[in-house]
Amino acid sequence: MNKNKLILSFYIGTITLSVATLSMSVAWYAMSSKLKVEGIVMTIDSDRDLKISTSRDGEYVDGYDYQDDEINKVEVFMPVTTAHSGNWMDLKSDMPVFYDETKYSTIEDTTLYTIANQGFFSQKFYLQSDDDIYVTIDPVKSFLGPNVTFNHNHATNLFYQDYDPLQHLTDEEIEERIAAIETKINKLVNAMRFSILLPDENDYHYYIIDPNKNDDTSLGGLLDNDMDLYYDYFYNAQGYACERVYGELVGDEHIVYDNELPSDSDYEDTNEEPSAFNAKHKAGVKQFNLEKSKEAGLEIKTEEKIDLKDFNNQVKPFHFPVYRNTPKEVVVSIYIEGWDLDSVNYTMGVGFESNLSFLVEREM
Repeated sequence: MNKNKLILSFYIGTITLSVATLSMSVAWYAMSSKLKVEGIVMTIDSDRDLKISTSRDGEYVDGYDYQDDEINKVEVFMPVTTAHSGNWMDLKSDMPVFYDETKYSTIEDTTLYTIANQGFFSQKFYLQSDDDIYVTIDPVKSFLGPNVTFNHNHATNLFYQDYDPLQHLTDEEIEERIAAIETKINKLVNAMRFSILLPDENDYHYYIIDPNKNDDTSLGGLLDNDMDLYYDYFYNAQGYACERVYGELVGDEHIVYDNELPSDSDYEDTNEEPSAFNAKHKAGVKQFNLEKSKEAGLEIKTEEKIDLKDFNNQVKPFHFPVYRNTPKEVVVSIYIEGWDLDSVNYTMGVGFESNLSFLVEREM
């Protein structure tokens, strides 16, 4: 009980000390695979002399509307993944590395890491203060949410693309169907993430922030990449067709397969549309047994992330130091996690809005 009171008191005491806010409005344009940045605004709202810049040696200001070449452009926004982040974190890269395709199967197969050079937003910023302070995330002001107006219009367009006037639906029935489409496409934000990299040699940390749900995200499993409605498979050295297991795996030699199915299975989830994650097991192909594989020693890595819904109860609170008159480099990224089960085709064409807000946690 006392602990809860302390947390609540601390939270109320810090909420008014807003430091910096990154606001970004992005929208998928209908009938296009591109996601374009509409604008980025960064402002300071603080009772301290804290300033921000896009360059370590540049001009530090209280607020600025970045609409020019100071901000990295997002020409194409597509699902990427943070799987295998240890590859670049061990090297202490000064920018996060995302992969647009990570293939890892059984020991008869080759490991392929394809680095994504586009499809996400990543930008270096620098904070500077006249005090030694700790900065953290404001879980109230930070969000990734649907662009309600844009998505309603997009859902309406999708409905009328397939609408058959012979159905003779009432206006109320039409609105209900449009609302159902809108609910479905708004799930894109569940697959979106913020990430923050502190690339300082003596303070090197990487944080993934999931603003919208508590579910764990497995960075591996079966996929239907060729969209033939069956999970992908390969032929092993013995000539057997085996389902291919993708992602960040440890101990892939422990993968266990069941015997071939005599006939095709149903979809993994009969309540959802077919997708890369929701396909059939093909007859004549040895079926991957997840539970037996784990018991034998296989490990599929899980995304390590901070959940904003339970932010103030984190075992290790997220914060970082900003020292007096010393630029603090922070790399902010916004991306779609490709291994999230809500990263599927029907969310293409929708819009979202985001806000990542920092606040002063305390002085040193």
